[in-house]
Amino acid sequence: MDCNQVVLTGRIAEMDALRYTPAGLPLMAFRIGHVSEQIEAGFKRKVECEIPAIAMGDPAKVVAGWKAGDSIKAAGFLARKSQHSQQLVLHLNRIELIERG
Repeated sequence: MDCNQVVLTGRIAEMDALRYTPAGLPLMAFRIGHVSEQIEAGFKRKVECEIPAIAMGDPAKVVAGWKAGDSIKAAGFLARKSQHSQQLVLHLNRIELIERG
């Protein structure tokens, strides 16, 4: 089993400052706020969540120019925040700006 894919639309809820890894890669950490209606067991359900996300490399530089409130579409995979944490973080492979907030 090796499928680990997430696609999510939402608004940038919070952004950290652009920083660099020890290897010199740009890294941008932020949170994506998502609100939608989903069907579960045949019933509509309102879904609200806030997901921590990171972008590395060139996408991090692009995201650094955006701001809280901007609407985005993000795709990537889930991984633990660190070896000693069970908290999940969305690591982005693709991200696009849908609308300025």
